[in-house]
Amino acid sequence: MSDVFEEVEENLRSERWNELFRKWWPAAAAIAGAAILIVGGIWFVDARKGWTAAEASQAYQRGLDALEAQNEATAEAAFAEAEAAGSPPYQALALMQRAGLRVERGETAEAVALFDQAAEATDEPLISDIARLKAAWLLMGSGSIEDMTARLSPLTEEGRPFRFQAQEALALARLQHGQTDAARQQLQALTLELELPDSMRQRAQVALSLIDAGTASSLPGIVEAAGRAQAQAEAEAAAGPRPGAEAPGAEAPAAGAATEH
Repeated sequence: MSDVFEEVEENLRSERWNELFRKWWPAAAAIAGAAILIVGGIWFVDARKGWTAAEASQAYQRGLDALEAQNEATAEAAFAEAEAAGSPPYQALALMQRAGLRVERGETAEAVALFDQAAEATDEPLISDIARLKAAWLLMGSGSIEDMTARLSPLTEEGRPFRFQAQEALALARLQHGQTDAARQQLQALTLELELPDSMRQRAQVALSLIDAGTASSLPGIVEAAGRAQAQAEAEAAAGPRPGAEAPGAEAPAAGAATEH
């Protein structure tokens, strides 16, 4: 008799499992399918990032080669292609190169707009901050102090890759707008930075001496001359640090030296 009960109980369990399976298998299949799609989607996105970065890198290099060959039209087209490829770092670098071409043609407003776009195109500070700094230098002498402060102040924060250059530029902007005391404080704070390059410390000390002597009107020329003297360091900072590169210890870019090549 016990065998009969066991057989009946086994049949009931089997029926219950069959019923549960019929009820829930569509949901289980949907979950499994979704998981496969998610995993496949993640793989595709990662692969696509690699493809777009490679495409952008190749187009960007063609642009650099065209610049070296002094073929501006080909360079412009190649940089536009790199910009459209969809890789944020290379998009920013291409925009900066296009901005440099505008600077050479004297199209300052267009160059500033392109540098601003470059800064917004990527969240890599090595690229975005140098783009913002270059835009600010182009506006030096023509932009309002409110605009210059809004552009440069965030770049002076601790940990930003070009904070010393931004502090120097902000001090000059304040001096040009008659804020002599604020400029002096900015320069004094700059000279106290332990990691400040010697050439920049010397410029800051000279600027402070000129302010104290009442001859600070000659400061813009000094800064511009110092920027030209640091052309190699400027090129290192401005030529576009490749994505993943370390911060270059470059000097502040001079207002007329914004070309990327």
